Amino acid sequence: MNPPREPSTTGLDAHVAAALAYLAGPFSGVLVLLAERANPFVRFHAWQAVIGLGGLGLIVGLCYGLAFASVVVSATAFHALLWVTLALWALWIVCWATCLVKAFTRRRWKMPIAGAYAERLSGRVS
Repeated sequence: MNPPREPSTTGLDAHVAAALAYLAGPFSGVLVLLAERANPFVRFHAWQAVIGLGGLGLIVGLCYGLAFASVVVSATAFHALLWVTLALWALWIVCWATCLVKAFTRRRWKMPIAGAYAERLSGRVS
C-alpha cells in the first residue's frame, strides 16, 4: 500500500520519515512519534518500531538474563538458552531490515502481532 500523499509534520517525505523510525529500533520510533502528529503511514511505522522491535528486544534481553541465571543450574541449559537467544537476535535483525526496506519503498508490512496494535494506535483502522 502506498503512503498517503499527506505531508509529514517532520518536514521529510513520508517514506523517509517512516524508514527513519526503524533506524535505531524502538528508540528512533519514539523520536518519530514525538515529531509526527498527522501522517498515519509514518505513525504506523513508528508504532511498529516501538511495539514490534521493542517487544522482541525485551524478549531477547529476557532470554539473555535467563541464560546467565541458568549457569547455576546447568551448563547445558545455559548453552541451549544462548542458542535460543542467538536465534531471536537473528530474527530481530531480519524483522528490522525488512521493516526498514518496506517503509522506505513506500510499503506497509505488518509484523504478526505488533502490526495490528500499531495500525490501531496510528489512527488508521483497516
